[in-house]
Order: sequence, then C-alpha cells, then structure tokens
Amino acid sequence: MLIMNLHAFLALIPLVASLPSMPSFMNKLKSLPSRDDQCPFPESYEITSLQVWTPKNGNTHPIVVEYQYADNETNIATSCYYNGTQPNVGPEGLAPRYACENPTVQFQWIQKTSSLSIIELACPNTPESGFMALDQITPRLSCVDTSNTTPFGEGSQCFSLDFAILRNFTALDPIEPPGGN
Repeated sequence: MLIMNLHAFLALIPLVASLPSMPSFMNKLKSLPSRDDQCPFPESYEITSLQVWTPKNGNTHPIVVEYQYADNETNIATSCYYNGTQPNVGPEGLAPRYACENPTVQFQWIQKTSSLSIIELACPNTPESGFMALDQITPRLSCVDTSNTTPFGEGSQCFSLDFAILRNFTALDPIEPPGGN
C-alpha cells in the first residue's frame, strides 16, 4: 500500500510542477511597474468609526453608512458617507458604489450580508497603469433600535465593535470605466 501511494505521489509531481504559479496579492503588487513614487499602490487600509443605520417597519429613509478611511501607503485619509443622495460612481450594470470625500476611495454596503466592499483606485489618471485595490469585510456590529423621534426615524443603528478595522486588500483589478465603457 505504501509503495502504491508513493507511486501515486510521484506521478503527481510533474502535474503540480506544470501548473502556473499563483503569486500572492503582495507579490502581484510588487511586480507591477510603478511610474514613480507619486503613484504608490495600496496594500492595506484602516476603517474607524463605522456606523450603519437601516430603516424598519415601512420607514422610507435610505440606509446611512458612515466611517473614516485611512491608507498609509498612499497617504489617503478621508470620510466616507452614504445617505441616499450620493450618485453611483461605478460602472453601469453593476452594483452601485459610492465615492468618499476623496473620490479615489469608493465603497458598497451590501445590506443582505451586512458587508462593506472597499475600492481604492491606484494611479487612476494613468490608463495603462490604473488599478483598483479591492477588499470586502463583514464587520462585527452592535445594533440598537431607533424610534420615530430620532432624526432618521424608526430603524436600527449599528456601530462597529472594533475601534479600528485593519485589513489588507485581497484583489487588484484594472480600473473599470464609469458607465461600463
């Protein structure tokens, strides 16, 4: 039995060796050509003060999402906010996404899974090297009900249980043009 397993194992070595290597996200970042130090690629980010309010019982007020975003590699620190009045800055036909005060940072709140997708544009003004760093998180939230006497009315106010959420980006894709062009 041991000899049969050894033969099976040895037979797999050429197959495994022929597979393309799959570089990690960080290796992919390091292999990309950066024009200069003016255009660093994002590797990690921090979210603080995350709050989400959702309506209940027929309340028509839109969802409200608010947080602070920081990326030390790209020197971005910005506020991110959605209350139903911000325009969709994403490509047509895909889920809407919204720009932070610094439009290099964009996000989507997925209510069904209580998750936040983060998008940071890297070198957005250079089409041949423009990329989007992406990540999705499901923050740990603590929620309390709100009543009709609160500014947004009846709903649920949620706060992140983590003071700071520190994450690495998990994907890097070419920038998708607005409108899907």
